Amino acid sequence: MLTKALLGNYALLDKGRPLEDLRNSIFRTALSRNSRCPLCERAQVCALDHFLPKNEFPEYSILADNLIPVCERCNRLKGDECDRVDGLLMFHAYFDEFPDTEILLAEIDVASAISIRYSLHHSDKVDDHTFERVKKQFKLLGLFDFYQMEAIAELTDQIDLYDETYASFGDSGLQSTLSALARGAERRSANHWKAALYRALSRNVEFCSGGYRKLFKSPLA
Repeated sequence: MLTKALLGNYALLDKGRPLEDLRNSIFRTALSRNSRCPLCERAQVCALDHFLPKNEFPEYSILADNLIPVCERCNRLKGDECDRVDGLLMFHAYFDEFPDTEILLAEIDVASAISIRYSLHHSDKVDDHTFERVKKQFKLLGLFDFYQMEAIAELTDQIDLYDETYASFGDSGLQSTLSALARGAERRSANHWKAALYRALSRNVEFCSGGYRKLFKSPLA
């Protein structure tokens, strides 16, 4: 009975209910991230995730520190995940520091088509336990495939920029532009998907020396 009553408290956050102001206040914290989901760093927030699932921890169902604004996709994929066996909890958007050492890599292959693959690289600056938590979060949220799709859209949107830059300044100019885009993304995080993408593009000699033109001819992979 107590569990049911505690779970019922969550409905008090709905519009027109007594705790609506609390819900609105929590969502306002997302404004500092331009309303981006802290789990995927891409989609718009639209839901409240219980970091500790309300079904297992009903006593925290309306605790503000346990309610994190996230996107629908991440909220659905995370579900009631709460690993109390090996302690590999996901990263809490408020209280945990995601590694700022470069561990997210994008691999660019300029062959008949341009392909993009994301992966994680274990740096000596990141302890084993933290890295395992990162891997778990990426796997649970399907971030490798998600970032690949986002990167494909990003490259498609920027084709004209690459072409104009290369035509005016050559491969060194395109490389400098890509490096600048990487630095801009790194202001959010060294492991933001755009930072990893543009680092990889700026370091890819074939892409910068005209290989980007394959974007005009064939689909990305």
